[in-house]
Amino acid sequence: MSTVYIGIDLAAKECTAAVMDQGGKLVSVCEFPTSEKHLASFMQDYEGRAVVLLEECDLAFWAARVILPYAQKVEVADPVRNAWIHKDPVKNDRIDARKLAEIARAGRYHPVYHTPDERIYALHMAVKAYDQLSGDAVAAKNRIKAKLRAQGVIGEGSRVYGARGRQEALARVGNPEVRGIIAADYERLDFLLAERAKAKGRFLALAAGIPVVRAWQAIPGVGPYVAAVFCAYITCPQRFSDKRKLWRYCRLGITQCVSGGKELRRQRLDRRGCGQLKHASMTAFLGAMHAGGDNRFKRAYAHTLAGTGSEVHARLTVQRKILAVMWAMWLHGTPYDDTNKPHKWA
Repeated sequence: MSTVYIGIDLAAKECTAAVMDQGGKLVSVCEFPTSEKHLASFMQDYEGRAVVLLEECDLAFWAARVILPYAQKVEVADPVRNAWIHKDPVKNDRIDARKLAEIARAGRYHPVYHTPDERIYALHMAVKAYDQLSGDAVAAKNRIKAKLRAQGVIGEGSRVYGARGRQEALARVGNPEVRGIIAADYERLDFLLAERAKAKGRFLALAAGIPVVRAWQAIPGVGPYVAAVFCAYITCPQRFSDKRKLWRYCRLGITQCVSGGKELRRQRLDRRGCGQLKHASMTAFLGAMHAGGDNRFKRAYAHTLAGTGSEVHARLTVQRKILAVMWAMWLHGTPYDDTNKPHKWA
C-alpha cells in the first residue's frame, strides 16, 4: 500500500490528526482524546505505511513512543523553525495538523532528536531537573540580595548566604516583619540547595551505569559531571553529521553576516544552542589545563596561542577539540588516545 503522511497536533485533552496521500491530497482530518489507547487505535488504520510528524512539546516524546510501532517513521519538528505554522496569524488545531502533514510530505522541517535509549532519556531528565534547581537557587539568591538592598543592607559576594553572613544581614534589617520575610527566603534557598545536591547525586549515579560516560573520564579535564552533561544533552552521536554542527549546538559556532561581499556585522559566537554544553566544555578546558603532565589539549592550546596570539581564540579551539574528541569516541566506539594522529577524531 502507498505511503501516507500524517501530521498530529498534540494537546493535553485532544489530538488532531491530518492524513495526506503521496499526491498531496488531504484524505482525512479527525480528532480523538489524548491517550495511548486512542493514538494506537488511530494509527492501526495506517500500520506500516505512515510517516508521522509531531511538533516538539511536553507530549512529543511520549506520543512518538506510542506511535513508533505502527509507523514507517516518526519525527518531531522544531516549532520555532516551522515558520509556516509558528508565525501564521490564523491558527487552529485542524490547520496546524494539515500543515504538519504537508511539511512531512515535503520533508521541509527541522527535526528535534529524542533518544530511544531509556537510560539516556532518564539521564537527560535528571540533568534537566538539576539545571532547573540550579536556576531556581540562583533566582532565590538574587531575590534575597534585592530585598536586603531595599533595607539598605548591601551584600557582596556569597558571604551573605552563609550561616554567619545571613545572621549579620538579618540583624541589620530594622523592620521585624520584613526580617521574617527575608528569613523565609533563606529557608527556601536552603531547601533548593539541598534538593539540588540530591539531584546531582541522582544524575551522577545514573550516568555511572552508561559505558561511554565512564570511557570519557579518561580524557584530561573530563570528570563525571562533564561526561554526564554531554551524554544527557547530546543523547546520540548520530544526530550530528559533522563536528561543526556539534559545535554550533554547543554555542561554539561562529555567526557570519555577509551581503554583497561586505561583512555587515562582526563575527561572534552563535547564541543559539545548549548553554549547558558550552559551560561543560569550559569546565573540561580548565580541567585539562590544570591536569598534571602533558596532554593533547595543552599542546593544542600552546600551538594555537603561538599562532594567533589570542588566549580567547586558543581557549575556544581547545573547547571545540574536547567536544570533538568526546563525540568521535561515542560515534566510533573508540577509547581515548592522547596522540595527535591525523586519522583519529578529525
